[in-house]
Amino acid sequence: MTARQEASAVAQKIVSASSDSAERIKEISVLSNQEKYTDALNLIIEELDKNREIRKEAITLSSYLEAMTRATPKIYPDSSARTALEAVSVETTLISRLITYNDYLNQLLEVLREKLLGKGNSHERVIELVDKINSEAKSINDLNQKFNGLMNGFDNSKN
Repeated sequence: MTARQEASAVAQKIVSASSDSAERIKEISVLSNQEKYTDALNLIIEELDKNREIRKEAITLSSYLEAMTRATPKIYPDSSARTALEAVSVETTLISRLITYNDYLNQLLEVLREKLLGKGNSHERVIELVDKINSEAKSINDLNQKFNGLMNGFDNSKN
């Protein structure tokens, strides 16, 4: 499988994991509201572990993007090379947004953990972080769609 195909697969895995994460955050909130704090804390711990895995996937994606960038001088016509470079740029931006997303997610999970342990009650901060996470998730999804569109255009230009 080519670096392009691998990058696409890894990016899809990252987008899927981000979507799953949003669902688990809702579940944590429900458990918290039901005062099932142990279950909520366990989900937070699981989510932090999954968040670390997403970061590893982002590193993997970076290596595929590097391979794609190195291959662009060999791509003809020039318009196809430009499309490939634009796709790499889009995925690089996706990685940047993913890092921001993961940072917000870690902050949210820490705030929730403190709240559940009775160390804080920052409802406004939770709302703020959820809004930021949702915004980053939308950006990640949009960038992934743009990348896939560019790669489809690239594939079609090669035929």
